[in-house]
Amino acid sequence: MHILKVSLDYPPTVGGIAAHVYELCQAIHAQGHEVSLLTKQNAAYPAPEQMLEGIRIMPMPKRRFGPTYGRTINKQIEKAVARLKPDLIHIHGMRPLEFLKPKSVQIVYTNHTSGFLKRLKKGGYRIPRLQRLFAPVDLFLAPSEELLDMPFDIHAPKRFISNGIVPNRFVRNQDDRLRLRQHLQLAETDKLAIITRRMVKKNGVIYLARAMRHMKNHSLKLLFIGDGPEQDAVKAELDTHFAGSYTMPGAMSHAEIVPYYSAADLSILPSLMEATSISCLEAMAAGLPIICTNVGGLPFLVEDGVNGFLAKPADPQSLAHCLERLLVDDMEAMGRASQRAVDEKFSWAKIASQTIDAYRQIL
Repeated sequence: MHILKVSLDYPPTVGGIAAHVYELCQAIHAQGHEVSLLTKQNAAYPAPEQMLEGIRIMPMPKRRFGPTYGRTINKQIEKAVARLKPDLIHIHGMRPLEFLKPKSVQIVYTNHTSGFLKRLKKGGYRIPRLQRLFAPVDLFLAPSEELLDMPFDIHAPKRFISNGIVPNRFVRNQDDRLRLRQHLQLAETDKLAIITRRMVKKNGVIYLARAMRHMKNHSLKLLFIGDGPEQDAVKAELDTHFAGSYTMPGAMSHAEIVPYYSAADLSILPSLMEATSISCLEAMAAGLPIICTNVGGLPFLVEDGVNGFLAKPADPQSLAHCLERLLVDDMEAMGRASQRAVDEKFSWAKIASQTIDAYRQIL
């Protein structure tokens, strides 16, 4: 099978969609299928076409006018279909749907983005516009049930397929743990929570900062990896109620983040909206218990009381209560439960097999 992928997000761009598309491309290729990718221009892709790690990468022209960039993408899709004759097109992210027309091959769409949920919440003219965007799609995929739910009908069948992980990339390393905990000046009894979140509204980091007002267990320390427009507000809140107990080194590359999972004892995702979070899966693969909010795809990953606890979204007291419970529970047993869940259900090889099976249902 030859799949033409279309995604503006792909490494070296960072983020959940970029990671999802990269890993899915690699896993599908590893199962013997051909994968071509249309993505945005980047210095990492200097040629009009190049083969990288078995994937044919074709950078598209730079955007000139944001509102009509979808036309440019649509033209590039048509050229690629005519030249490469793929068996199907798989689009990731909403921008390529703008001005998209039906094609001679089936179109698959994965609905990753929180932008979809924001448009639904705002309602009004956005609802019929979403319906028009999805009209050419022949198969509608999403990494959470929430992202499949919409207040209108589309002709495409809908299917939930989770995000995935490569579990052996996140095996805990004792040398990393000792080195980084010493660097962070942590005591042996300190419990380090890692938060790998951009500080934007949808990720709810400000509510975690406010939760520290209610914490009574002083063994908790926080490590925030990420930046964003809410960073100053988060820092101000922590300086008032949690001074000396947090570290905020800023954004890091994915390779730089991974060793910090070994240094951590738990992970926190205070999101207001989320699919099956790759950050959560990475922490689980590293054997960490999880505190997260009961939104989107997170309850699919975290079983309350088994491998972590589910808090109410936008509720600092609920987050603090869950943290207090976890810090006196058997954290190692919960971490092992996280690791088992990843091994059994969330490897990219399994996700790729489910995706290929979904493709075949429409061919």
